[in-house]
Amino acid sequence: MKQLTIGIFHDNSLAEELGKKATESDMVLYHRKLDDSIYSFIHPVDDKLTVKTQILGIIDAAILSAENITPSFGETLLMIDAMKLKYGFIVVPAFSDTSSIKEMIKDTSLNHFEIIERDVHKIMEKIQEINLNKDHDLPAIVTIDHSFPVKGIGEVVLGFIKQGTIHTHDKLNILPNKKEIIVRSIQMMDKDEKEAAAGSRVGLAIKGAHIDELVRGRFLCKPESAQVEQNVSLNFSKNKFYPTVEKGKFHVTVGMQTIPITITDIKDNSLSFSADKPFCFTKDEKFLLLNLNAEKLHFIGSGTWVEET
Repeated sequence: MKQLTIGIFHDNSLAEELGKKATESDMVLYHRKLDDSIYSFIHPVDDKLTVKTQILGIIDAAILSAENITPSFGETLLMIDAMKLKYGFIVVPAFSDTSSIKEMIKDTSLNHFEIIERDVHKIMEKIQEINLNKDHDLPAIVTIDHSFPVKGIGEVVLGFIKQGTIHTHDKLNILPNKKEIIVRSIQMMDKDEKEAAAGSRVGLAIKGAHIDELVRGRFLCKPESAQVEQNVSLNFSKNKFYPTVEKGKFHVTVGMQTIPITITDIKDNSLSFSADKPFCFTKDEKFLLLNLNAEKLHFIGSGTWVEET
C-alpha cells in the first residue's frame, strides 16, 4: 500500500478539503484513502514556527500556498529550500501572474516544484502521481508525534514509520533513553494490523513506558538504528538573508523535535553545538537552526551531521 505524507503551508482550509480530520493539537492531521493508497495531510496551527519545522522534518512532499506573499511565506520558502524536498507544489489562485513566484524560486531547490491553480481535484491528481521508494528492509524506526493514555489499553503513541517495518509484539527502545518497550498492537486508519511498513502513520499500543517518556520527536527503534548525541558538529549552510551567526543559545529542529542548544564553535562552513540533553536523529536528517527570539527572520541556516572520525 502506498503511503504519502504531505505538509500544507499557508492554506489550512486546503487540508480540510483534501482529507478527513484525524488528530488536532498544535498541528492538524487529515487522512484520505484512495484505492490502495493512504495520504496524510498536515499543517501547523497559527503558522507556529517550531511546529512548521517539525512538519518539514517528517513529510514526503510540500504544498506551499502563494496566495499571500508575506514575510512568513518567505521564511517557509527558505526552510523548504534547505530541506531539499524532492516533491512539492506551489498553489496559486486561478488566473494568477506567476512570474514573481518563478523569480523567487529560480535559484532554490523549489525550482522543480510545479505551480498549479488551487483546484482540489487537480491537486489530488498531481499528488497521486508521486511515487516514492521506501526502504522496508532497513531496521524499523517510528517517529512519535503524539501520545496519550487510553483506559483499558494503556499508553498509545501516534507516529510515522520513518523506515523499515514494525510488527505486533516487536521489542523496541525509546531513544534517546534506550528504555525497552513492547508493541502490543498496531492500528492504521482505525483498523488493526499485524505489521506496518515505512511511510505509514500508525497508532501503537505500548507496554513498558510512561506517557511522559513518549514525547514528540523521540524514536521507537533498536538502539543501533539511530544516533544519540549531545555534542554535535554540522556541515552548515547559513541562510543568506540572516545576519552574522554568533555563539550563544538558540534552538534546533531535527526530525520532529525542537531542542534548546548552545552554539560553541563556528568556522566557515561548519558549526558545533551542545544540547541540554542527549537527543536522537538519523545520519541523513537535516538540522534547522532557529533564533526564536528574533524580531523578524528566525531561520538561521541548516546542516547535516558530521560523524567524528
